[in-house]
Amino acid sequence: MEKNAKVPERFRPRPRWLRWLECQRMPFARSNAMLDATTARSSRYLENRHLALALFAEQGYGQVSMRDLAAHLGIKAGSIYHHVESKEALLFEFIEELYEQLLDNAALARRHVDPATRLSTLIDGHLALHEAMGLHFRLAELECRCLSGERLEQLRDLRQAYELALLEPLQQLAGQPLDSAGRGAVASIVSLLNQLPAWLDAGGLPSKQGQELMKRMILGTVHGALRLP
Repeated sequence: MEKNAKVPERFRPRPRWLRWLECQRMPFARSNAMLDATTARSSRYLENRHLALALFAEQGYGQVSMRDLAAHLGIKAGSIYHHVESKEALLFEFIEELYEQLLDNAALARRHVDPATRLSTLIDGHLALHEAMGLHFRLAELECRCLSGERLEQLRDLRQAYELALLEPLQQLAGQPLDSAGRGAVASIVSLLNQLPAWLDAGGLPSKQGQELMKRMILGTVHGALRLP
């Protein structure tokens, strides 16, 4: 080879600083690849999370195993704990989502000064939410007893906060604070709101007709139980 001939690029020795820099970058490259894989798994979990909700609602919380959850979520059984702390934690999340949404609706209804309008808005919002979160309601009424400890206490607090949101306009309509029996009636009314749409769906009523019937039934129950004017 001639002395001044140009050495092809692929045969040139790389400077030490460049080799050092490449070595430093390799862990980051591996980390980025791992991060991409983790992100993909998390995305798949979030996309399929509603399938776990349906599984709990249709088969019953007690009949579902973590392996069943992994299969429905489209992830490996061994990696499910990277996404879900436990089966109970996932059940808690679903029911918590429902009561947080109900409380958001209650905050919007509080803008109405007139208690009758506020009560009507609360009932409308509760019944309308069944269209988007019907399975959440089923879990809240049928599977909440499967929770324990702090999770159960947190959900009780959320439910009581929502019952208080209903209690406020009812007491204004009654013109006086409700006694313990009245407060118990409010708790029963919340359960009725949670379950009534599912009962009427089984009867095959048209949506609009069913909504009107449910509202009349709820208002009739409220006025009858609390002896409102």
